[in-house]
Amino acid sequence: MANKSYKKAVVFGLCLAMLTPLGSMAVTSADAEEDTAAVEETVEEVVSDDAVTSDDEDKLPDKISNEQAAAMAQKLSENDKFILYGDEENERLGLYVKETNSYWWTSPINVYADDIVVDPEKGDMMKTALRKQIASSCAIKVGDLRQEKRTESAAPVYSNKAKVKWKTNDKGAVIHYDYNSEGVEFDVHYELCEDSLYVYVDTAEIKEDNISTVDGKILTKLQLCPYFAATPSVDYEGNPTEGYMIIPDGSGAVINYNNGKGNYPDYVQQVYGRDYTMVPLTAPRVTEQAYLPVLSTVYGDSGIVAIATDGDSNVYARAQVSGQNKQVYNNCYFEFETRSSDAFFMSGDSANKLNVFEKDGIKTDRFGIHYYPVASKDGGMVNYADCAEVYRNYLINEKGLKQQASPNNQLYLDMYGGVLKRTSILGLPFNLKTEITGFDQAGEIVDELKGKGVSGFTVNYNDWTNAAIKGNISTGFKPSGTLGGKGDMLDFMGTDGVTVYPSLNNFTMNKSSAGYWTLTSTAIRISNAYSRQSSYSLSFGVAQKGVAPALLSPSKYQDTFEEITESFSDKGVKNAGFGMFSSRLVGDYTRKDTYSRNKTMNTVVENYQKAQSSIGSLIADEANAYVLPYVSTVTGVPVSSSGFDLTDFDIPFYQMVLHGYLPYSSSAINKSSNTDETFMLALASGSQIHYDFTYADSDVLQDTDYNKLYYTNYKGWTDAAANQFKAENELLSGLGDYTISKYEVSADGNEFTTTYSKDGQKDVVVVINKEDATASVDGRSVSIENCIEGGLR
Repeated sequence: MANKSYKKAVVFGLCLAMLTPLGSMAVTSADAEEDTAAVEETVEEVVSDDAVTSDDEDKLPDKISNEQAAAMAQKLSENDKFILYGDEENERLGLYVKETNSYWWTSPINVYADDIVVDPEKGDMMKTALRKQIASSCAIKVGDLRQEKRTESAAPVYSNKAKVKWKTNDKGAVIHYDYNSEGVEFDVHYELCEDSLYVYVDTAEIKEDNISTVDGKILTKLQLCPYFAATPSVDYEGNPTEGYMIIPDGSGAVINYNNGKGNYPDYVQQVYGRDYTMVPLTAPRVTEQAYLPVLSTVYGDSGIVAIATDGDSNVYARAQVSGQNKQVYNNCYFEFETRSSDAFFMSGDSANKLNVFEKDGIKTDRFGIHYYPVASKDGGMVNYADCAEVYRNYLINEKGLKQQASPNNQLYLDMYGGVLKRTSILGLPFNLKTEITGFDQAGEIVDELKGKGVSGFTVNYNDWTNAAIKGNISTGFKPSGTLGGKGDMLDFMGTDGVTVYPSLNNFTMNKSSAGYWTLTSTAIRISNAYSRQSSYSLSFGVAQKGVAPALLSPSKYQDTFEEITESFSDKGVKNAGFGMFSSRLVGDYTRKDTYSRNKTMNTVVENYQKAQSSIGSLIADEANAYVLPYVSTVTGVPVSSSGFDLTDFDIPFYQMVLHGYLPYSSSAINKSSNTDETFMLALASGSQIHYDFTYADSDVLQDTDYNKLYYTNYKGWTDAAANQFKAENELLSGLGDYTISKYEVSADGNEFTTTYSKDGQKDVVVVINKEDATASVDGRSVSIENCIEGGLR
């Protein structure tokens, strides 16, 4: 570090020598400027890569307070709640929250002064190059179009590598970033709103060089404020920081600040699930899905809730803790994917892989994040429910979420009608439509449960038409004769105390039928191949050979929705479900009628809205955030997360957002590997009880598409389902229109305390102890001994 000037001179000379060609050559001013910029960048990389050791502590700048940082900055905008500051010299903005007297900066104010050791063995602090990255308020990744490359940059390129120009206005600032070496430039807008800070990039303002040439580069990823609200492991006064982050994995999960998991991978998860158009060669890892585009970071009595409000169809949620990646900050942020990519295998050889990127321009109009400050309501640390309330209010105010009428508690059932089963007739093989749960049989199941004390049912009925049984596109209200026919179906739908949702899942199709052709109605991958949904070997996880269902093109979604709504309306059917359309988001990358994930999402939203108006009540089998305002109930909401290594424990964040506004059930309890735990987590999260049921014995399901439903025969589950329904009814009855105002987890992770609130009413407190298998409401014990098998003890 002592000989920096000498190092710079040596490296500068070496780089100039490398850039000078043999012989003499005329150089234009543009060439000289570009070469000089490249040299300066190389010098910076070489010199700044030095680690800062404990011996250099006296050379670090002094730490500054939030107030000192604000004094160094310019006041850009102010309203009744906030002040927005801009510090052009240090490329950061600060949001001051008047209510809590707290500051939130787009990058840490003491990144160059932090003296925390990240490598105890060597005594090293953060490297200077890393500090420069953390001080940046923007980062990108680019795709290299050269035939021999065809790769995306492995690491982000931070804005410390860009030329930065500021313009201020009455709302805040517009910062222009010119990544000259990457051929990308754009504006980032910072606008102070009434209740948030809005940061966004308009696609029309993005410029890319040579995107149509074989040696060009394209923008593939965009990180806005990756270190916004980043919190170091110790505060300004040297005390350990206490706080946490909430990620949207499954039900939701918490990552505590400074949790000592520096050796684990970062948290990275695509919101709304992966793009099923791209078919992997091996089975994807089984995880829960991220259904909500929201992240939260909480430091003491205040916090920030970040919502990806624009471009959420193609965004990744990310988080890291102090100690990871040789840095000292706890931070969570969004990374937008501006272009999707796929793999093309030359000559079908898996070893000869070529990456291909989404063609033409960026197809999302804007990428944006709203940052909402949140404050504690009781002077302590901000509760998880406080963060959930912020997102719920966003859904209400910006997306039109309305409070649904609160029904009595319901037992949620997923029933499965029919399936094709391979059989032999006179020695010849046939695929025969086979009854698994006929309409009369569904009535028998309900009657038996009524006899055991269940008083209300919500039934999601699957595969009840001939076309659905065959795995083809099904859009009409045409109950299968194999299951009993239209009359029996209508009789079952009219059963007292039972709300039946006939669902039609048209996500894939086995064969061409009814105007949907596998040649013209199948989604096309970026690699220009048809998207066929592979099945994977249970033993090795590799794609199995043979015919795979075709993924329906999003260009056909409107047709399926219109045909279903017209048929259901004509028959007077007031309830419906659309299967995986509520939870799977895909693209179609054909040149003729390209559907990005963003266009698909907008298509789904538009058609759910129309279907709600035409039919009335819609059920969502799981639900990404964008369909929540248009459905009447959600089934299959997970009660846990994927359990990524970086997380500390699960919370029902999704349920905290919805409770009191939209009824929901847990994931199917009998599908769980630990039914006792799933049941108690359902109680703790205010979830309705949910089971998957079939009437036929399990052996009938063998060698069919229902293989995975081996656990569903109702005969072994009716006692448990009825007992659990009655226990839940005793605990949660009358709370349907209450919101969850507080959620607490004991230090040992075994006790969950959920507080329910409603204006003008006394709070109701429900306590579930997972280890002791006990439950109470407002201190009154509720017996759940006959609801569990005792395995948790």
